[in-house]
Amino acid sequence: MEDIKTYLGHLYSADEVAKMLNIERVTCYKWLGEGKIRAMKLVGSLWRIREADLREFIEHSINEGRR
Repeated sequence: MEDIKTYLGHLYSADEVAKMLNIERVTCYKWLGEGKIRAMKLVGSLWRIREADLREFIEHSINEGRR
């Protein structure tokens, strides 16, 4: 199990990501559905976002803002 945890890193819920990014939950779910933020969709509307994928999204957004 430790290997999986090491591979996946910390997993965030969509609600946690929305709070961290200071956006509405609905916006976060929209971005997840559109694939703007890479994530794993589990059961129903249960999403989990790897820390590495969230960092990638943030870095990409910062770089896009510089253009």
